[in-house]
Amino acid sequence: MEKFLHQLQKNCISGIILLLPLVVFFMILEKVWGFFRKYGDKVSHILHLDKILGPVGSDILGGLFLILLIYFSGYLVRLSFLKKFADWVDDKLMVFLPGYEKNKKLAEEKLAHKVAKPNPNLPILLKYGEYWQPAHLIEENADGNAVVFVPAAPSKDHGQIYVVSASNIRRLPETTLGSLDESIKSLGKGILGFK
Repeated sequence: MEKFLHQLQKNCISGIILLLPLVVFFMILEKVWGFFRKYGDKVSHILHLDKILGPVGSDILGGLFLILLIYFSGYLVRLSFLKKFADWVDDKLMVFLPGYEKNKKLAEEKLAHKVAKPNPNLPILLKYGEYWQPAHLIEENADGNAVVFVPAAPSKDHGQIYVVSASNIRRLPETTLGSLDESIKSLGKGILGFK
């Protein structure tokens, strides 16, 4: 019975941890959608689309406004002033919203896979004295230096950033970043098989 209660408690906590970011995401999405739907409703009424399409007209126009805003924001972010402003807002959100940085990174990774953009973040082993440490290769330059991120196990998102000589890096071309991160979460299990 005690084992069952412990498992029940563990499942409930895991469920809360899973659902909390989803609930926050959908609450924010509902607010954003409500904002654009309100203006879509006004424009739909001005253009008399509400008489033709009914309440669906405000949804269509609200969605169209949202898509146009996202599309033109992609152009605006290329301007250095707006990029600096967006970075400033991003830094403030990281301070005031717990978990924002982690969720942003996950979203960027998912978008990067959809865009098929080359990801410089590669799994490597970093020579650290007599030992090798699992790490992420962030970038390299022509001078033979590299920036690496060494995760602090069991978390794959927290750790240290080092600038090292590229000669201290052993690449793992047959290993995915996901399998390296899973190994870090499980305190190194499976690293010996990485190639």
